[in-house]
Amino acid sequence: MQSILDPTVIYQNVSRDICEHDVDVVSDLWNMDDRDVYRGSRDTQYSHANVYWLYSEELTRVGLIEHSLTNHADFRILWFYENPFATFLQEDGWTQDDSLWTVVSQTAVERFHSEEWMTPHQILEACLYGDSRIVTLETLLDPPTVHGCSGCGTRSLKRLACENMTGELTFPAKEKIVFIDDDLFVCVPPSGSRVWELVGLAPTSPHPRADGVPPLLVQEALQPEREPVLEESQLTRPPAVPPAPLSPEEPALPEAHPPSPPAQTAEQPRRVPEQTPVHTRFATSLQIPARTRRYSG
Repeated sequence: MQSILDPTVIYQNVSRDICEHDVDVVSDLWNMDDRDVYRGSRDTQYSHANVYWLYSEELTRVGLIEHSLTNHADFRILWFYENPFATFLQEDGWTQDDSLWTVVSQTAVERFHSEEWMTPHQILEACLYGDSRIVTLETLLDPPTVHGCSGCGTRSLKRLACENMTGELTFPAKEKIVFIDDDLFVCVPPSGSRVWELVGLAPTSPHPRADGVPPLLVQEALQPEREPVLEESQLTRPPAVPPAPLSPEEPALPEAHPPSPPAQTAEQPRRVPEQTPVHTRFATSLQIPARTRRYSG
């Protein structure tokens, strides 16, 4: 997750397990954004803000709250989502329904399997000869370097023995960008998502989806167009070597789903009368059913 108080800070540990420093911590039950949660102790590994992890009544980690160091009443609440992009960007409306294998043509699926392109990294590498891009959250956070050779026309995310050009990964066509998780499930952003800014594209137009498999996908898989090797504008070329054309096959990828409307922002928490805590194994919780307190910092 990306910190709201300090966007340069990325919260890497976003598992559902309870933090070690929160075991046996005395905690009240609070209502934050209309959700009943327990607040753990301060996580001292972060110095940009006072950070506390939040837990459900089943003691599963569900988010965090960060308080300004100068004003404790200035705080932000971040939640975990099932979708990795939604968790990182803190955006409602992301959908995650179809597997990549169910939305590409059968010809493309067969080629992916025959070439053993089974991971996001391998599929992205196979797309380097065209405009299609497979994008995971790791791709956004740590953009890979593209290695190329103007002689043989090879493009790769790994270093090449014959490489004479390198450059950053580009995103030339918005409608050919497919966001996926590590399990190859397609993640579709809501309208106006910040994810388009991260790939250097305008967020105004919606991200289209193709229902079924368009005939063009099969045609592209069977009859790939000739593409030039990595262009000089995208790469840093040590010696000036004129590029030569290359005719690799380009695996076609589908268009993604239509955007879902963004959810409404929850109201700020308010304090209500305090309840008496009862000690549990991991944290002190209130007996259920019990009234909760609104959080006001």
